[in-house]
Amino acid sequence: MYYEIYIDVFFLINFMMDYLLLAAVCRMLSMEFKRRRVLLGALMGAVLTCLVIIIPTGGIVRLVLCHLIVNSAMVMTGLGVKSARELVKALLMLYGGGFLLGGIFSFFGQYIRTGSLFFLFAVVSYEVLEAVWAFFRQVHRQNGYTCEAQIETAGKRIRLQGLIDTGNRLKDPLSGQPVCIVEREAVLELLEKAKEQRQIGFRSVGNTNAKILLVRMESLTLWGKSKKQIRDVWIGISDTRISTDGTYRMLVNPDIF
Repeated sequence: MYYEIYIDVFFLINFMMDYLLLAAVCRMLSMEFKRRRVLLGALMGAVLTCLVIIIPTGGIVRLVLCHLIVNSAMVMTGLGVKSARELVKALLMLYGGGFLLGGIFSFFGQYIRTGSLFFLFAVVSYEVLEAVWAFFRQVHRQNGYTCEAQIETAGKRIRLQGLIDTGNRLKDPLSGQPVCIVEREAVLELLEKAKEQRQIGFRSVGNTNAKILLVRMESLTLWGKSKKQIRDVWIGISDTRISTDGTYRMLVNPDIF
């Protein structure tokens, strides 16, 4: 059994797919996209791949040449990678992006009936990959600003989801302690058992002279990148909802970490 390969078509396909992959890896690694450099890297990858196919070598040797030598040269040229650590990271991204791009393209490929549509579906697959990656980055970024919280007093505890709000710099003027803000409805059963209550003034956008109720709870525990527990903590009580959909019921002051 043998395959007949048209080297010009093989080169063109490899050149385009290498370009899309390098562009995707550049986006994944948040690197500066330089079109000429990426084009040069894709060109090198396509040329070297064709040479590996043309030169008669064993299967293992050809595998090593394609996946180690060719891809490394392509990444180093197309992305300007210099250190070994960056190279390994870029290669992992290259294979990960190739796996996703190949899966997306296979899905669209079943609808290809004309050879000229190959390039159109390749570009569409790349755009889908870009959208998927942007979605995952958004989720990751959002998760980086959330944490789980537990407020406890008088033997009762409530767990809720908190949003780490970099705009919340509220502090208790007496103790100097950063103040987190929670919805009143979320802690109703704890309010009547709170040790102390008092009001403090604060300023916010569109509200320069307002007051907020502070209640003293026995402990506040936060789980984010690390666990943080504060004893005898002052919590601000909001009469309005923290988020419209109820996902977050607490605004966490980042200074508390």
